[in-house]
Amino acid sequence: MFVKFEYQPLIEDFYPNGEMKIETILKILENSGNRHSDTAGDYILESSSNGFAWVLTDWLVQIDFYPKYGDKVHAITWSQGVTSLFGTSREFELYCNDTLCAKGTTRWVYFDINSGRPTKISDELLAKYEPEAKSVFAEKKLPKIEVPENFTTEVAITPRRNDIDFNHHVHNLVYLDYAMEALSEDVYKSHNFKNIRITYKSAVVSGEKLKAKSASKDRSHTICIYNQNDELKTLLEFGED
Repeated sequence: MFVKFEYQPLIEDFYPNGEMKIETILKILENSGNRHSDTAGDYILESSSNGFAWVLTDWLVQIDFYPKYGDKVHAITWSQGVTSLFGTSREFELYCNDTLCAKGTTRWVYFDINSGRPTKISDELLAKYEPEAKSVFAEKKLPKIEVPENFTTEVAITPRRNDIDFNHHVHNLVYLDYAMEALSEDVYKSHNFKNIRITYKSAVVSGEKLKAKSASKDRSHTICIYNQNDELKTLLEFGED
């Protein structure tokens, strides 16, 4: 099942130069996936209240060009079905004025909230999504983010109450905000990122204190987010090529 999601951009979705923010691009893709779940009858809030949740583990997004203020934007998404013992992948295409401008893939694990463990995706649940074989990237395995030996910047982050989502942890897109705080001023202002890679190691819950550390090399910028116990929570990588 291919699902189309039309998005009406808002003024806060853009940088001062009129280009769409990275956070907005990922938000559109994420919400297209939510639309697919609703269409399939797998209502996210209802599943969570019944003790099961889809847990996002990875993003890979490639941006060819950024939509600008006034452009028409829509996303197309689909599930590839089971791609690992407990997981699945979701593919995305983002269109600007009917021209493909970005594409991405995500990895998900189906989680039993009560046991705190991944659980097998049932054939019945999988069938609701009507999986497609199409992939946006030729390489199935996602590139690994390497932790830098040395960091050039470090900032303290205190998660806000409003950062916590319905699964009782920091929402996955909020980590982008944290990462932006750790980038140097010139890198942040240029926001000329063409590739975005995110790996979530473990969820951040209410009350945790964080620090975001960044390092840059060869037009690639890596941000590692740790908690107060120096446990690595999330890795992000922005590539300018």
